[in-house]
Amino acid sequence: MLRDFTRAVYLNLLWALVTADSLCIHLQELHNKLQYRQRVKYTKDYFPINYAVQVHYEDIYRTINVTQMRNRGFTESDLKLLWVFINSQALETILEVLPKRHPSRTYVEDVALLFNYLRMGVEEMIEDIEDERVEEILYRISDMDVESRRRWIRPKALFDNCYRVLKQIFHCNWVP
Repeated sequence: MLRDFTRAVYLNLLWALVTADSLCIHLQELHNKLQYRQRVKYTKDYFPINYAVQVHYEDIYRTINVTQMRNRGFTESDLKLLWVFINSQALETILEVLPKRHPSRTYVEDVALLFNYLRMGVEEMIEDIEDERVEEILYRISDMDVESRRRWIRPKALFDNCYRVLKQIFHCNWVP
């Protein structure tokens, strides 16, 4: 009996490691797209000085938010799920205001496409959410109206926050 229990624990740990490695492999391309040089080139250099977009307050997901949420008892899977949904929403907002022929448009579309793939991968996790706080955040993100709180932020700051939180919540060995 103890051997069966040990075997079950071992298989569960092995499955978790395989899943984590698989996720890291999928995130590698996103990690490469969010490298500093590309973020500067496409979200700073190609925009006017002090250019900012107006996003919902909830669309800004910083490392301090992750730390505060961890201290309040959010699980790692909740943090990852929120990271995917919040950043995909912010990218949609940027694409709405970005002109069709803007030099940064293809870069933002590529990153948004990677987030859409991630979002499809975590869609089934939404049904398993047990924490009402996560459901409330997801509801506020998806059900934004024009009159909700909005904030001006530079596109590079959104991408920088996205990259920093990626490094904080996904513990992968990134290849430079």
